[in-house]
Amino acid sequence: MRRSLRILAPSRIVLLAGLAACGGEGAPSGARVGEGRDVVDISASLELLLGSAVRIGHQVDAGSEAEIFSRILDAQMSPDGRFVVVLDQVPPFVRVFQRDGTLAVAFVPRGGGPGEATSPTAIGVSNDHVLLLEPGRASIFTLGGQLVDERNIGFFPTSVARGCGDDFLAYGPGPDTEGTIVWLRSFGALADPPSAIVEGASPAERRARQRRALGGSSRLARGGELILLHHDARDPPETLTLACPDYRTVAVDTVPEFADPGPTREQRTGDGAIQQPPPAIFVGAAILDQTRILSAWVSGESGTRVMLLDEDAPAFHTSSQMALLDAQPGHSVLLEVLRPVPHVALVDYDAFVRALGLEPK
Repeated sequence: MRRSLRILAPSRIVLLAGLAACGGEGAPSGARVGEGRDVVDISASLELLLGSAVRIGHQVDAGSEAEIFSRILDAQMSPDGRFVVVLDQVPPFVRVFQRDGTLAVAFVPRGGGPGEATSPTAIGVSNDHVLLLEPGRASIFTLGGQLVDERNIGFFPTSVARGCGDDFLAYGPGPDTEGTIVWLRSFGALADPPSAIVEGASPAERRARQRRALGGSSRLARGGELILLHHDARDPPETLTLACPDYRTVAVDTVPEFADPGPTREQRTGDGAIQQPPPAIFVGAAILDQTRILSAWVSGESGTRVMLLDEDAPAFHTSSQMALLDAQPGHSVLLEVLRPVPHVALVDYDAFVRALGLEPK
């Protein structure tokens, strides 16, 4: 049931060949993904890819504290693939690296003044700018670290992605001026109010908003003319596919296995409500050649489960505990890897696509 989830977008129909199986004209299609699939182990292939990857933060150098990560909150590549921007839990919060792993600049100290932050949660990256979000505030910097603009915001941001134009998309709960809970909004210039795209106030969404236990995952991804949003505040979790240029929803997939990382999830029975641990912690989304991909750490499994939404294909498992963060065709797939220390890895794009049984386009 999705009656409490409203999609605010023009009614113009967007036809995408890559989503022909997911829905065409009319209402968004729905599918229940993951059940009954075989699981294929790609640990060996991924280890080979990681062996040749550019690893950022992997080598702990006591003389360069900015290259040692405490906890990676978010990371994205610039669209041209030249830079990797990492958001860390400790200041300087934002670190900009060249694609060979060389640190270019680190900025945003802890504090409440201009160009500072106290608890940043997400970043968005364009070819020229970085959008930094924390509860109550949005800041835009150049890639060189110069503050461009700041404004107060009224929501709890958890994920950011590039939008269809020059805007950014921000995911996280907060009321609009009329008190309606908005989950996904579009940011243009900070002087303009953000535009609501996805609203929702189901019981599960209200509980998720109260917990605010939605950090540490990349729930938004941009690939070509598609936007992927894993809205796991719903019960069961839903993955929405939006199409440019007007953010029309063209597919809604249900992925029960990829629950949100809240402490418990209610299951109601005839005797009342009982609590169950979530079966998975969702950790990343990406779009590779219009193939929509989710990754999660599944309870009872060591490593990571990778699910392809577009293909009638098996799920994949790797012993590496990692998260999909970003992908730029012709350049790299950006992964967060937790062992031996938290770091990010730039893996060859085409090689990663082939490891999932796909053919690069």
